[in-house]
Amino acid sequence: MDLNEIKNSLNSNPNLTDDIKDCLMELVSLFNSKFPMVNLANLNERLKTLKIIRGSRFLIKKSSCYDPISNEILINLVKIDNSIDCKHILMRELLNMITAKDNFTGFNKDNAYEALNIGYTEILTNYLVGNESEVEYEDEIVATNMIANVIGNDTLFNAYFNNDETLIMNSVC
Repeated sequence: MDLNEIKNSLNSNPNLTDDIKDCLMELVSLFNSKFPMVNLANLNERLKTLKIIRGSRFLIKKSSCYDPISNEILINLVKIDNSIDCKHILMRELLNMITAKDNFTGFNKDNAYEALNIGYTEILTNYLVGNESEVEYEDEIVATNMIANVIGNDTLFNAYFNNDETLIMNSVC
C-alpha cells in the first residue's frame, strides 16, 4: 500500500481536523517504516470514515478505545487532561485500526485473548513511540512478555496482524 493512497484517504475524511490528519499520517509513516511488510489496505479504508469522539469517563475507563464496528476512536478527556501521552494513545488506536476485523482487533476474536491483545498492542506502541506518561496496562504488558518468551515474538506478530488466534494456541500446544 502506497503512503500517498493513505494520505489521500485521510484528506478525504471530513470528520478529522487537519492537525489530527497530520498526526495520524506521521504515525502511519513511522509504523510503515518499522513494519513495511504489514498490509495497510484495511487501515486505508477505515481512515476514510474514522471519527474521533469525546467519550464519558463512565463509558471509557481507560484513556481511549477503538470501536471497529462504528470506526470510532473514543477518547476519555479526563484521562487525557491528566498528562497522558497523546501520541502514545493515537498510535495504540492506530494499531487497533490496522488490525481491525469485523468486531475485534488483533487476535482478540470473541474476547478470548483480550489481555494478551492489549498487552501486545501496548508493547508495539511503546516500541514505536514510547510512552511519556503513566503505564495504563502494566499487568497486560508483563503477562504478554512472559507468553512471548514461551511461544515467540514471531508467533504473536503473525497472529496479531493476521487476526489468527489459532497460531497462539497451536504454539502453546
